[in-house]
Amino acid sequence: MSLKRTSKAETLHELHQSFFVMPTIWDPLSALAAVEAGYAAVATSSAALGQGLAIQASERIPFDTLTAQVARIAAAVPVPMVVDMEDGYPEVAGGVDASIRRLIGAGAVGVNIEDSWHGHARPLASAEDHARRLAQARRAADAELPGFFLNGRTDLFLQNPGVEPHVSLREAIRRAKLYVEAGADGIYVTLRGAAADDVRELVSQIPAPLTLVAGEGQDLGEWRDLGVRRASLGTILIRNSFDALSRQLIAIRDDRRIAPNAPTDIDGAISRNRPAAVA
Repeated sequence: MSLKRTSKAETLHELHQSFFVMPTIWDPLSALAAVEAGYAAVATSSAALGQGLAIQASERIPFDTLTAQVARIAAAVPVPMVVDMEDGYPEVAGGVDASIRRLIGAGAVGVNIEDSWHGHARPLASAEDHARRLAQARRAADAELPGFFLNGRTDLFLQNPGVEPHVSLREAIRRAKLYVEAGADGIYVTLRGAAADDVRELVSQIPAPLTLVAGEGQDLGEWRDLGVRRASLGTILIRNSFDALSRQLIAIRDDRRIAPNAPTDIDGAISRNRPAAVA
């Protein structure tokens, strides 16, 4: 049974009380696969969602395209859905207020809003400017859906060119505190391959649940023990899915033989997970 949106928002907050993995999906079928595998929430990755529509990760997804895809995904699964909305889409008519309201209308109960520009070029948005944008998003979300989960994201560690890690760590903590003061429910730091001491410092200094992005070989149990609350899978799933599909097609081409079908009931997954209409 589908939860009402307020209940989904509450569920999302509850998930952040302990460690969980957030599968990053890009369309209804990938979201269904996540729910069938037992995950209690799903999130889009802007890069993955775009790539699933043949839009490069470096390109901007048109906002109408984003909202349409979010609505399709939300209509397919009964669990909370978070949207990666990059910098908040301030260019939408009505600004961030309107973009938040439209995503809530499409079915989102949470978003990530980041402080970087396209390509993660330096400089980032100033911490103060981004805090003001988050405060604007907070007001719009509260008016539309109380309990909406707002994740403030800092991309200091994705800057190109980068800066010294210890400088970025201090600045990430400073930004995170401003973002929480502005109304963020959680903080997302896009730091891959972080040393345990760095993760421990982020957890201890940031007064909100911490999200990190997992890379190849990441020990998720270590993150759990260090106090990380949410592990994002980034583009892992779409890259591995594309690779698996490509390998299967190459094998068919070269071997001229079809391997046995996997025992997968896609129609059953659709039927089991289609949400009932909600107010």
